[in-house]
Amino acid sequence: MAETDRYWDTLFLTITTDPEQIAYVRIMYDRDELVPGYNITRERRFDRDSIDLPEIEVTEVTHSGAALRAYFEGEEDLGIDINLDLNHEPLFRLQIGPVDDHTILGLEIIDIDDPLDLEEYDDDGRFDAWA
Repeated sequence: MAETDRYWDTLFLTITTDPEQIAYVRIMYDRDELVPGYNITRERRFDRDSIDLPEIEVTEVTHSGAALRAYFEGEEDLGIDINLDLNHEPLFRLQIGPVDDHTILGLEIIDIDDPLDLEEYDDDGRFDAWA
């Protein structure tokens, strides 16, 4: 059986410092705004004094995935490459900081036509409460 290529259209960035990962902030990015060179943690407002977030820069966007590079400012050579693919690996988690006091970043691409198991919709059914 041949695998059908799927087209993604939304990237979620999830940030949590909760060890149980119950409390989190989720930011939604449209595929159209993600062009090579776009830094997803710089283009939105975060409290950088409370959480030391890495730079996460888009390096490539294709119909089925996105490539990103995560690094801390001034440490570009030590960065890691992240490849998300809707058909194979749509989710990536990155732990930052010491084990007892860490932050977890989740990066996930989705096809917005897929059903979402989220309770973050506004009363009118739009997913824009966090964007």
